Amino acid sequence: MPISLTMTRKALLAAAVCALVSPLAALADEQPAYIPKTDVHGGIFKRTATKKVKDGDGTALDITTFASKDGKFTTGMYEAGAEHEEYKDGYEVNEYIYLIKGSIKLTSTDGTVIVVAPGEAATIPKGWKGHWDTDGYTKLWVIYDPAAKK
Repeated sequence: MPISLTMTRKALLAAAVCALVSPLAALADEQPAYIPKTDVHGGIFKRTATKKVKDGDGTALDITTFASKDGKFTTGMYEAGAEHEEYKDGYEVNEYIYLIKGSIKLTSTDGTVIVVAPGEAATIPKGWKGHWDTDGYTKLWVIYDPAAKK
């Protein structure tokens, strides 16, 4: 039976994806990191790997779900209370955030304001300067830090 054009396209696409991903595979952990829906909605913070960290004047919950072998690429979840932070010296890492709960107002030094709400995402570049204001939030995060060491 001849292979259909659609099947051929799918096979070529799969091969292209493998070619793009395979150089990264050497940096990746051995297993996929999975966060089921119940964990996304707060259950993840019951895991033993969850850490309480200082955040502004209070504490937050942080859990890393994936770390590349070189330590430069990490993912996880974070839950914090009210926070009003100024980044005068620049944001320390490149971070992608996806908000689950709460909102975050990012005001850049040039006056640009972005408000990230639940179901929305933002990427904060390393070196960004401005204010981070929130009454509390839960986020999924992805960090790339080329200066990180394992």
